[in-house]
Amino acid sequence: MQIEARIEKILDEQVISDRFRKREFVVQTKEQYPQTLCFEFTQDKTSVLDAYHTGQEVSVEFNIRGREWTPPQGGATRYYTTLQAWRMSPLEQNAQSAPPSDLPPAGQPFNPSSDDSVLDDDLPF
Repeated sequence: MQIEARIEKILDEQVISDRFRKREFVVQTKEQYPQTLCFEFTQDKTSVLDAYHTGQEVSVEFNIRGREWTPPQGGATRYYTTLQAWRMSPLEQNAQSAPPSDLPPAGQPFNPSSDDSVLDDDLPF
């Protein structure tokens, strides 16, 4: 999945165990009713956030991860959802105002021939 948003907060890296680390960041979407979402980068991807700053407009590509957890001593099962980012790229601020440069040049307008000799070459069907 992919979303475009503005970075609101970048948190410090958390070392959960000797084999797992994560770094979370919070973004706000650019919709009529903006949503505040918390994403995370894990393992070697935590350094991706070093290139970004608060207030920057970005595109985040992510996966939704879900899991359930039941306390060992019994009780209600709980469900957790994580937005796990795997790629982030900055949005160009002037991307919409710049004219596209990869379009081919406009062609010449079509002028049908006014030569009547072409009409004599019709097929009989």
